[in-house]
Amino acid sequence: MAARKSNILLIVVIVVLLNLAWPYLEMAYYHLFPGGSELKRNLAKYEEVVHYIDNFYVDSVAYDKLTRESIKGALRTLDPHSVYITPEEAKANEEQFNGRYQGIGIQYDVIDGYITVISVIPGSPSEKAGLQAGDRILKIEGKSAYKISMDEVPRKLKGPKNTKVNVTISRAGIPEPFEVTLIRDEIPIYTIHTYFMVDDTTGYIWLNRFAHTTSGELEHALIKLEQQGMKQLLLDLRDNGGGLLQQAVEVAGKFISGHKLIVYTKGRLSRFDNEYYSDDFGISIDRNYPLIVLINQNSASASEIVAGAIQDYDRGLIVGETSFGKGLVQNEFILNDGSRLRMTVSKYYTPSGRLIQRPYKDISKEEYYHEVEEPDSLRDRLAADSAATRPVYYTAGGRKVYGGGGITPDTVVAYRLSAKSPDLSRTFNQDRVFFEAATRLAQKNPGWKDDFEYFFRHVKPNRLWLNVLRQTAKDRGIGFNEKDFRKDSVFLKNRLKAEVARILWGTGKFYQILLMQDNQFKTAVRLFPKVPLLLQNSADK
Repeated sequence: MAARKSNILLIVVIVVLLNLAWPYLEMAYYHLFPGGSELKRNLAKYEEVVHYIDNFYVDSVAYDKLTRESIKGALRTLDPHSVYITPEEAKANEEQFNGRYQGIGIQYDVIDGYITVISVIPGSPSEKAGLQAGDRILKIEGKSAYKISMDEVPRKLKGPKNTKVNVTISRAGIPEPFEVTLIRDEIPIYTIHTYFMVDDTTGYIWLNRFAHTTSGELEHALIKLEQQGMKQLLLDLRDNGGGLLQQAVEVAGKFISGHKLIVYTKGRLSRFDNEYYSDDFGISIDRNYPLIVLINQNSASASEIVAGAIQDYDRGLIVGETSFGKGLVQNEFILNDGSRLRMTVSKYYTPSGRLIQRPYKDISKEEYYHEVEEPDSLRDRLAADSAATRPVYYTAGGRKVYGGGGITPDTVVAYRLSAKSPDLSRTFNQDRVFFEAATRLAQKNPGWKDDFEYFFRHVKPNRLWLNVLRQTAKDRGIGFNEKDFRKDSVFLKNRLKAEVARILWGTGKFYQILLMQDNQFKTAVRLFPKVPLLLQNSADK
């Protein structure tokens, strides 16, 4: 019996010693036999480094941070779009892609230390409780919210559906603060900025990203505009950084009927090779009216899939500036702590065979993104100059298009700032002078809220509006150059009117009024006579 116990003890000791010695034995193996697996050799080296840190580093080590930064560093060597996502970031991303969150339903900013309501989402708990743009939240659950940080606000106001949150509100014109109990609910996050009829026949839709709700939102907007007599559509994909590939296919399929290839992907592993057709995710509808798609340097990924397919089939005219040039497809892998690895697994190609990904190898991430920040006219001139070195492809109608550097518009229109004094408008926006002045105007004219169309077409900002803006800036202690103020009066009036519209009717109407001074928007509308010829040439081919 004693001998048996001794043998068991010996085995335990040997196992423990082997376990302790194993890292050193593995390191020695890969040093002595360098012909082994490259991956295993480098993993052993990393383990060796961590072992030395663990045993000999002078201070205590935050291993969560060490691991996180190691992963980020590894991904930086791959491509600019392979990234590590923390559990908190993953949750926020899910809300954006799912198209809803649970909370009280306001757009807000922290102004002068107070949570200030910028607009109230229709149908939300805040609207039902009577909150208004301009309201200040002084307390949350009886505790002061003064000087709260922007990051803290969601943690205080968001929460599970049907739970309550008590807030204390300060409102202009009411001498004493008052309390409101809000019952949280699901709040939709819309992917369409705005849609409206530009004139009797022209519809406009501004799509800001591709989430799970995008196809349904777009179908709703299209039906509404078609019921209002739309005969041609301007689809705005500017500043749309992309999103879900399936949604891009569904959006393109609303304008490219039948069974036509929209995009295909190719990866190192064949399981990531896929083809996506216009009718893959629903019955294709024959919408054959003239179409113009607006893009700019911030239109990327899913936006470029849509624009590329529209261009390759000569289905519509692409207008604006050369797009970002992101032709890489990422998959998300969930790690053991809820964090995510968003990693490039394939590249996508337009129907004509174009890979529109910009070069990214052997340049830093900063350089990769800096190119997009070049002045618009310079970027498009560089794109045109480099066309000779880029691979050539052909649309269904036989027109030349190019790969390797984003989607180049059929008609290049550089964006021109409508503000003559950008610094003045930027200051007024950052310090919420526009918002405060618009709030004063809306409170003095309650009848405006009854009819947006009347407000849009007949209420003209005048000198009195500018006086309110000027006085608001002075009241807030914001210095400005009077000459710049007078020089920019046209822009200031339009921006002030847009801010009033946001307060009274929401963000969609704000954008509708802003677009009235958008040179790319106005040029695109004038180009519709060119589209029927494009469609006819494609049909003839």
